[in-house]
Amino acid sequence: MDEPGRPVTRARDSATGRRSSWLELFFDLVFVVAVFELGGLLNADPTVHGVLVFAGLLTTIWWLWFSFSYFADLFDDDRPPSRFAQLVAMLGVLALAASLDRGVADDSMRFAVLYALLLLLLTGMYGLVGWRRPATREFCWWNAIGFLLGAVGWFASLLAPAPARYAVWGVALAVNAAMAGPVAYARVRQVPVQQSHMPERFGLFTIVVLGEAVLAVANGIGDTGWRPGAVAIGIGGFVIACGIWWVYFASTFDPEAGNRAVRGGRAVIVRSYLYAYGHLLVYGSIVASGVAVEVAAREAVHGGHGVAGPLLGGSQLTLVLGCVIVYRGFDVRVGRRVALAQAGLVLAALVIGLAGLPPLGTVLLVALAWVVLAVIERSAPPVWRH
Repeated sequence: MDEPGRPVTRARDSATGRRSSWLELFFDLVFVVAVFELGGLLNADPTVHGVLVFAGLLTTIWWLWFSFSYFADLFDDDRPPSRFAQLVAMLGVLALAASLDRGVADDSMRFAVLYALLLLLLTGMYGLVGWRRPATREFCWWNAIGFLLGAVGWFASLLAPAPARYAVWGVALAVNAAMAGPVAYARVRQVPVQQSHMPERFGLFTIVVLGEAVLAVANGIGDTGWRPGAVAIGIGGFVIACGIWWVYFASTFDPEAGNRAVRGGRAVIVRSYLYAYGHLLVYGSIVASGVAVEVAAREAVHGGHGVAGPLLGGSQLTLVLGCVIVYRGFDVRVGRRVALAQAGLVLAALVIGLAGLPPLGTVLLVALAWVVLAVIERSAPPVWRH
């Protein structure tokens, strides 16, 4: 229940359900380009350095997706001005994606300026809603301040040389993510309540990154001339993608998660950001898994430095961690068999990362672990407490 004496403001009529609009689906499509570019960067440099660059850039791109998506979830405004703002944001994201072609080392100033401008757009969107809707003003202005501070940080990074500039990006992003979210909900006297469809948006973005993983598998087969070893690895990679899809939509995905957070009150809403932010680890791990399979196909045919194993193993560890954080966001309980199956996947990931298995054995071991986990979670799915 909500705290007594602290009225709740409705951002829209919550008596009726809502699904993603055509504009929101179009918006997600733009991020396919950015995810594709990020996957290409990791494929070109699957070393520790490349993984760190990939993780940092994916975080920045995902934060934009989440921020614009959550604004649309709060204030379901389909009028032309709102549509125009979303379309401008999409153009900005496309420009960012174009800047990711060879990483941002050569164009970090342009990337920073574009990113800061998009944060300013979010600042204006929240500020305008707060001005037009007095009941949501305090909440909107907390968010507007968060995005404004983020934009100032990104503009300020222009004064720092690389790599210090990237550290400023990280600080600005952390401040932005804290202020425009958990802090806003924790501090305001009136919080907007909406019929949330954010879980559906998370699910749709999962499909986006799974598509990137499947594309990487196809590339691994095609680029190696359909050699038998590469084909076997490709089949294993597809099984991994299917296992991730099966487990996510059978147990991790919950269409009512957002609405339960709204009904649970302020404390549950703040904690639900674990559910939201944990998805970032899930998304990054799925993309990295696909890239690892593509690298494994190359190594099986042409030889290499054995980076596919550590990359695939590390991505599975991160994926399990992301699911655990998502579960914690709503106090999800898993049965003993599911916990043991997850531990088995972790063990397989450690073996793969440390044992130096051949590429085919690496991929098939992970594929087997996902098949077992999917079967067990199908028979004993997690229980959502809230």
